Amino acid sequence: MINFSKSKIFLICCIVFIVGIAVVSFLPLSVAQNDIWWFSGIMISVVLLILFWKNNIVRIIALVGLFLFLAFWRYAIGLPENTANKIWYYNGQTITVVGKIINEPDIRQRNVKYIVNTKEIQSPKTDPRGLQARRPRGSVFGDWISVSGKILITTNLYPRYNYGDELEITCELQSPEPFSGFSYDRYLARFDIYSVCYYPRIASSPGPSPAVAGEGRNVGAWFYKKIFSLKNKFREIIDYGLTEPESSLARAIILGDKKGIPDDLRDKFSKTGVSHIVAISGMHISILAGLVMVMLLGLGLWRKYAFYFASVFLIVYIILIGLPASAMRAGLMGFLILWALNLGRLNKLTNSLVLAAVILLLINPKLLRDDIGFQLSFLAVLGIAHVYPLLNNLFDKLRFREPLKALGTFSKGVRDIFNITIAAQVFTLPIIALNFSQVSIIAPATNLLILWTLPILMVAVLVAILLSLLIPSVSFIFFLPAKLLLKYIILVVELLTRVPYAYLEIDYLWWGWAVLYYGIIIWIIYAVKKRK
Repeated sequence: MINFSKSKIFLICCIVFIVGIAVVSFLPLSVAQNDIWWFSGIMISVVLLILFWKNNIVRIIALVGLFLFLAFWRYAIGLPENTANKIWYYNGQTITVVGKIINEPDIRQRNVKYIVNTKEIQSPKTDPRGLQARRPRGSVFGDWISVSGKILITTNLYPRYNYGDELEITCELQSPEPFSGFSYDRYLARFDIYSVCYYPRIASSPGPSPAVAGEGRNVGAWFYKKIFSLKNKFREIIDYGLTEPESSLARAIILGDKKGIPDDLRDKFSKTGVSHIVAISGMHISILAGLVMVMLLGLGLWRKYAFYFASVFLIVYIILIGLPASAMRAGLMGFLILWALNLGRLNKLTNSLVLAAVILLLINPKLLRDDIGFQLSFLAVLGIAHVYPLLNNLFDKLRFREPLKALGTFSKGVRDIFNITIAAQVFTLPIIALNFSQVSIIAPATNLLILWTLPILMVAVLVAILLSLLIPSVSFIFFLPAKLLLKYIILVVELLTRVPYAYLEIDYLWWGWAVLYYGIIIWIIYAVKKRK
């Protein structure tokens, strides 16, 4: 311990922080909320560092304690306070509230969901004399007081509201509740949403009240509004140039709009292990980034230029889909993969990955336990970092390596697609089994047959969209290459779903088996690397 380098000590402290977030997220709420305790632990650790800085053992123990209590404290201050200026304080009551839509509308087949950031709520007071100093909203009398917090509203498809619209909403406010074994409350808590509202009475706000008057122009809101408007235009072009189910699949892959995919087709994607291609997730972006980089290198591009081109591709893609937080996090994962491939040293990826996790958990500590996308993101990247090189070495030792060399770049491309897919799935398998109760046995074959089409398909769709902006009347011609690729993907998925034992249904999986699985995988990787 005394001989640990500074970088190794920092890595240990970062891992302790992540473990601390994991531990505190499972503690009873009454214990986790004791932020004074955790802050006191931070102060004690700092004092020990100052007093015993020259004692290596005490210094390391104090650093570990500092990061551990920092994790506890960060999680505690992120928990909601039930005070009168928070919207969730009024859960269980019928209220009238004014707020602004702060995200892109989530359009489903039968309804639409809006995330509304609240500004004011009508107090229970009904004395008209209390209205003299404030302007009443709508036809309901009452005094208006400032509140903050988000509400998830589920309402009819029409009339349709857009990002940035200010609404006056009257509804019964409810706390989100778990259902069918799904922790819906914790799922929404990731976004700091603790109140939901179903089919309220909605009206456009008559204008800013004195409490919110004088707000300046929000450049960020203007930018997002333009991005969402452009995204809607792209949706219309895709729908015009393609027919169903190809259009809904293209929207999912390019824009992240997976809600429009038919349920039976979505189920087939899950059973064949390629659900990640229709979700803007870390696993999706990580695999895609790795494939784009590998393909550019395979085409003979210098490593530095391949890295630049792939990075630009990633940035443009994330901006195109509207810069959602999940895609930006996934983009960070994808960039880490590109950076490691650029260096030619995947084993250097782990330290950067752990640091990225710490930064993201500092921003939102609820991600670790309750965000499956976050879990799959980091596990997929870890798999690519540690399992992919081992699979490549194993492949190089196989006897049929020489005959395959005759196929040149094609052989290497097939091997890389297969190895990247297997590497990502080795680390994500237990999380998928625990959360979705289904494991695809045929996933490696499906990914091998499909993943090579993704970069080509994305370029084909984007080119078709741009050309359709110029000559919209013949957009179906521009979308023809993309349509053929989409039909190929659907055909492969439908055929492989029929293969006997293509997938396994898992009614219940004890979390201890997942821990044992990861222990075995880590031990195998360690043993192989040590022997090497």
